[in-house]
Amino acid sequence: MSKPATARRAVILLALAALGGGALAQEQPQVVIDRGLTDDLPYTAIYPNVFRSVDDGSPATILTLQHPGAPLQCDVFAVAGGDADWSAETALDKLDIKGIEASWVTDFPGFKVVARNVVNFASGPALLYEGESDNSPLGVPLRIVHAEAVAGGLTYAIECLMEKAIAGEARPLVDFIIANFSTRSDGECCIPLDDRG
Repeated sequence: MSKPATARRAVILLALAALGGGALAQEQPQVVIDRGLTDDLPYTAIYPNVFRSVDDGSPATILTLQHPGAPLQCDVFAVAGGDADWSAETALDKLDIKGIEASWVTDFPGFKVVARNVVNFASGPALLYEGESDNSPLGVPLRIVHAEAVAGGLTYAIECLMEKAIAGEARPLVDFIIANFSTRSDGECCIPLDDRG
């Protein structure tokens, strides 16, 4: 899946700019379960209730999650299309690193893919890549985590942007969102991070 349009990224960056630094943890975490209720867009997104859901105005976005106390935002989106024979392993083997970097570097100077592998959504394997930028329109380096899978003629993706300085602290929240996302509407809570495979 190609990166979202520059205008969409600008909305994300403005939202991130409004957030300040702060602790990411909460004392008694609860989760929110959001499900697709129509046959044309099945999904289950499960996320810690410390995030707030906002409308980013993009028709491709299923859910935009912002952390109120830290520069961390995750977008869940789906677009029509995707190879019926798609597999995370094949997508990893064919990953166009130069193309991905070129699509990000205009808005995120120095963007480089720093990791790539196959992880599991709750519904099955997903391609994951991570990138880092030396700078951003926010004036700070960012860490970007992108995971995607194809199911039922749709390409689903989760894309999380966070200030690089808090990436270590934020990563368990991001991993939880990824591990508990399903391309089906009957996903169940919750897959502990230790059981992701």
